[in-house]
Amino acid sequence: MFGYVNIYRDELKVRDYETFRAYYCGLCEAIGRYGSQTARLGLSYDMAFLAVLLSAVDGSETQFSLRRCIVHPGVKRKRAAETRGIVYAAKMSVLLGYLKFADDWQDDKSPKAAAGMLAYRRAVKRAEKGCEEEYEFIRRMLKEQSRIEAEGCDDIDLAADPFANILKTLFAPSYIKDNNMRRALEWMGYNTGRWIYITDAFCDMEKDAKDKSYNPFLAAMEPGRDIREYKRELGQRLGFVQTYTLSEIASAYELLDIKRNRAILDNIIYIGLKAKQDAVLGEKGGQDESV
Repeated sequence: MFGYVNIYRDELKVRDYETFRAYYCGLCEAIGRYGSQTARLGLSYDMAFLAVLLSAVDGSETQFSLRRCIVHPGVKRKRAAETRGIVYAAKMSVLLGYLKFADDWQDDKSPKAAAGMLAYRRAVKRAEKGCEEEYEFIRRMLKEQSRIEAEGCDDIDLAADPFANILKTLFAPSYIKDNNMRRALEWMGYNTGRWIYITDAFCDMEKDAKDKSYNPFLAAMEPGRDIREYKRELGQRLGFVQTYTLSEIASAYELLDIKRNRAILDNIIYIGLKAKQDAVLGEKGGQDESV
């Protein structure tokens, strides 16, 4: 479900792109330190965005260095040193990864889920330390998600709510004490989670139909309807709904005191998300970024 929140590189200055990539690399390193080397495979742009966002509202400076890594051994790359935001995002990445595997195993006993749980077993024990409440909340929300899916829910708002609530919690770590900032981050997280869930559900419609997997849009589709025609019509209707959700993300973001990395965050929130939405819904050509 991750991979939708990313920069739009053509509209980002080189130095800002290098800084975003430095956070991405710093998050990868932190996942290895606070989880495991295997858990680094779960690295996502979405969690890199969370690391940048939380570091941007933190009062402390982010330090950078040039270092080599196992993936790019031939060249030194800019890497962000640990901040509270990076460490927190690393732990949440591990917890989400493990609990998603555990939820999939509970649902259908898939070999992939069992292998994932085994691979994350050591990582989650380390990442859970100090994040017990977040772990339990994610677990409960994923269980609620499974219940909704098992019932074949055809209400997209209801189906999206558990994942939206997960990101609502993840966007407002307990170390942030300012109530106004927490409320803004929670609303930003909720709408980001809702936007991701709906985008992902729309994107996966044909695959889910082939696999006979749950999808709220398929559950609402009339029997015998051509899925491609239905998807085209649905994409047109979703454009307004999803754009409204993006406006709610932006409204919450504008309430935050951004101390650094504004160019990166502005790029993601005002350009990157809409570009990805347009590409998925088929409104216009999109740009697929990679760090």
